[in-house]
Amino acid sequence: MKHILHFQKVSVTYANGFCAARDVSFAMTEGECLAIVGESGSGKTTIARAALGLLPVNTKIEGSIRVSETEVVGAGEKVLRNLRGLVVGFVAQDPYSSFNPLSKIYNHIAEAWRVHGLEPPKNLIVGALERLGINTAEKTSEMYPHQWSGGMLQRATIAAAGAHEPQLVIADEPTSALDANRADEILTALRLTGAAVLFISHDINLVAKHARRIAVCYNGTIVEIGETRQIIENPQHSYTKKLIGAALPEGKPVPIKEPCETIVEAKNASQVYGNGENPVAAVSNVNLQVGRGEIVGICGNSGCGKSTLLRMLATIETPAQGEIYLGGELATSGESRKLMSKKTRSGFVMPIFQDPLASLDRRWAIWRAVTEPLTAKHLTEKPSRRTRREIARKILREVGLETVDLDAKPDRLSIGQCQRVAIARALLAKPALIVADEPTSALDASVSKTILRLLSKIAENGTAIVIVSHDVSVLDSLCHRVLHMREGVLSG
Repeated sequence: MKHILHFQKVSVTYANGFCAARDVSFAMTEGECLAIVGESGSGKTTIARAALGLLPVNTKIEGSIRVSETEVVGAGEKVLRNLRGLVVGFVAQDPYSSFNPLSKIYNHIAEAWRVHGLEPPKNLIVGALERLGINTAEKTSEMYPHQWSGGMLQRATIAAAGAHEPQLVIADEPTSALDANRADEILTALRLTGAAVLFISHDINLVAKHARRIAVCYNGTIVEIGETRQIIENPQHSYTKKLIGAALPEGKPVPIKEPCETIVEAKNASQVYGNGENPVAAVSNVNLQVGRGEIVGICGNSGCGKSTLLRMLATIETPAQGEIYLGGELATSGESRKLMSKKTRSGFVMPIFQDPLASLDRRWAIWRAVTEPLTAKHLTEKPSRRTRREIARKILREVGLETVDLDAKPDRLSIGQCQRVAIARALLAKPALIVADEPTSALDASVSKTILRLLSKIAENGTAIVIVSHDVSVLDSLCHRVLHMREGVLSG
C-alpha cells in the first residue's frame, strides 16, 4: 500500500544543542493507526511536530520526512501551509495553549477554514462538536476557552483537526484530558474517518485497543516497532518491558479507620457561571469532608464540574453559595464572596493544576519554580539561592527529573516534565492539603506510578489530598474513597 508518512533516518537537534531524536525511521500506510509510546521527554512530541515542520526556528533536522509525495525537511512555508489541515490534521498535546483566550470556541474551529481563505459552514462546526459529545454545541461554541474544561477543549481541537477530512491525523496525547469512555469514543471517531492516525500516547491500554502497530520511543530513538499484539504480549527491549509492566494495576490503599482531624470541608457549596437567562450550574450543593492523611478521589466525565469543585476547595474560586472551611476555619463563603482565613495565605493549600505549562512562570528557571514555596511571605527564614538549587535538585530527583537542567525554562520541557515540576513544587511545600487536578494525565504509566507513590507517602505523613481524575484505575489504586460527579452533583 501507499505510504502516507515516511521517516528515514531523521535526527532533530534544537538550537541549544540538545538532540531530541536520533535516526528515527518508520513508515505508515493509508488508513493505518500507528502509536508512538514512551515516557515524557522521550522525543514523541518532537517526532510528531517534525512531520509538519512545527519545530522552533534554528532547529536542525537531518534525514527525510515525506507526507504523501511531499518532502517536509527543507520545505518552504507555502508548501507546509498547503499540507497543514488539508492533507494532515494536527491535535496538539496541550489544549489550553491551542486557544486564543480572547476568541470564542467557534472562531478557533473556524480558523481551520479561514487560514486557507475559506468561510466555514456553521452547521459543520456544530455537527462536529456534537458528534464528539459536546451537548448544545450551537450555544456552547459561543463561549470562551476559560469556560470549557480541558477535555472539552481537546474535543474542539480534534474537530478543527478533522475539518477538511485529511489523509493523516497526527494526534499528540489527544485523550489525556478525557475520561476512559470518552477517550475510547474519540479514538473510534478518528479511526472511522478513514484517515491514517499517528497516535502519540502514554496510555498502553488505550493504545492496545486502537493501534495496529506500536513504536516504542526511548531517549529520542525508536527502540522497538511491531504489531500491537506482538509488542504487548512479547516485548523484546528492556524499556518496552518496563512500560508494559508499569501499566499493570496496583492494589488499593488501606482505608483510614480512626476518626481524624478535618482538613477541608465543603458545606452546601455551589458554583454558577454566567448571568442572565442561561446561567450554567457547574457545581450543585456539594457536602464533603476530607480528614488528615486521607486521599479522596473525584471522577466523572469531562465538563461535569470536577475542576470547579477542586478550585473552590483550594479557595481559588469563591462559591456562589455555601461555605468552604480549612482546618476548621471559615475560608470562603458565598455570602461574603471573599477570603476569610489566614490559612489561605500561609501555604496551607497547594494546588497541582490540570494545565502544567500555564502553572509555571515561563520566565523562571526550573529550580526557581520548584522552590517558590520556600520564599512565601509568611516564612521568616528563606534559603539562599545556592541552597534552593540543591533542594530543587533533590526534589526533582524524587519525581524522576534528575537529568533536567536546573536552569532550563518550562518551554524547553515536555508537558509531562512540566507536570512533574509542578508536582515537585507542591510536595516541597509540605502543605496540610493538596488539591490535584488530573496530575498524571500527561504522564506515562511508569512515571505515574512514581508520582502516585509520592502522593501516597505524603498522605501517610498527614497531608490531606483531593485528586480529580478521569482515570478510575488511578483513583482506585491511590484513594481511600472515590466519589463520582455528574452534572455538578457529587455522590458516593
